[in-house]
Amino acid sequence: MTTIAATEAKNKFGELLEAVHREPVEISKKGRAVAVVLSIEEYEEMTQKLGQLEKPTNFSWLDAWRKRTAKTRKGKPLDKADYYLHLDEKYGS
Repeated sequence: MTTIAATEAKNKFGELLEAVHREPVEISKKGRAVAVVLSIEEYEEMTQKLGQLEKPTNFSWLDAWRKRTAKTRKGKPLDKADYYLHLDEKYGS
């Protein structure tokens, strides 16, 4: 599996989308793996093999973050500093 930095994934997103058709791509931040991007075909194959999950994924942290940022930003779009602050709070700096 190929590994690329999050910044490179952001800057070369189109190339990333092409690469995932060959193999999954691991995304790292500050040298630590944080995500894997894979093609829709691989995802569908994987979910068919695994079957339905017994318990849905917990996205409560996302709802809490949206509520917090909505209060602090009062409907304004999030800026880069807010996004990086969230990532640092969620995954560490």
